[in-house]
Amino acid sequence: MLENSTTVRAETVEKAIKIGLTKLGITEAEANINVISEGKKGLFGFGKQDAIVEISAKIELTMAELTDQLEKEVRAEKEANLASEASSVVEVVETKVEKVEPKPEVKTVKEKPAVPVKKPAVPVKKPAEVKKPVVKKAEVQDKPKAEVTQVVEENKRKRPEINKEARLIVARYLEDVLHTYGADSKVTFEEKGNQVIFNIKTNKSGLVIGKHGKIINSLQTLAQILLHRYDRRRVSVLLNVGDYRDRRSNVLEQIAQRTAEQVLRTKQAVILDPLPAYERKQIHAYLSKIEHVKTHSEGKDPNRYLVVDYTN
Repeated sequence: MLENSTTVRAETVEKAIKIGLTKLGITEAEANINVISEGKKGLFGFGKQDAIVEISAKIELTMAELTDQLEKEVRAEKEANLASEASSVVEVVETKVEKVEPKPEVKTVKEKPAVPVKKPAVPVKKPAEVKKPVVKKAEVQDKPKAEVTQVVEENKRKRPEINKEARLIVARYLEDVLHTYGADSKVTFEEKGNQVIFNIKTNKSGLVIGKHGKIINSLQTLAQILLHRYDRRRVSVLLNVGDYRDRRSNVLEQIAQRTAEQVLRTKQAVILDPLPAYERKQIHAYLSKIEHVKTHSEGKDPNRYLVVDYTN
């Protein structure tokens, strides 16, 4: 390709021009010379800088002549590339040509059809009929009844042991909780009908009862839940410390009596303070014996309360 310009560095401007003209293959009259830097000689070799000259050829050729010259260069390059490709293809073809040997002919042999062989018929015997044993209804009914009776009797024998173990678990649980709470106690239990009473013996009864009985009532709820894990029957739980439940029962009767008198006198409803479910039941039971007085509960625990109404 044509090279029209170049930039040259040399010690002097004259040397740089000479090198650039030689590189472009033109004379000074055919060149445009631009001196970028004349350079510096420096002092004792320090601070020395080369001269920089930019040289470009003057375009005196017409556009037609320039185009012809470029096309000649492109054709020459293509011819050189084709010659090198052709020589490489010939070498590859020579190396890959091999002799092809004819394959031997394979004769096919027709197989003879197979002759079917008849098997002798074997007589099939019918299985002998099996007679089912006849079982009398009395035998079928008697056996399950005996088994059921046996299971029921075993459960009756086991139930007292299961019930006792469940109550012992609750008693030990209450002792552990009270010990952690700081009131060492001994818990025993007794049964009255469908009610299990856990008696707590301790020197700190006030701590176990709590303000307005909140502690003992909370422990009673926990004991009820734990007992029902082991005994699914409808059994209620009552916790007692000393004579606390007797004293509390007398207080509840007095509250119920005063409330009934007020309702009968004013014929207006009276709302009591929130009470635990066990104590609400006691007041319900007491007021149910008085005429023209009825009760019902409202709200949600632990703020559920009793409403005492007048009725004709």
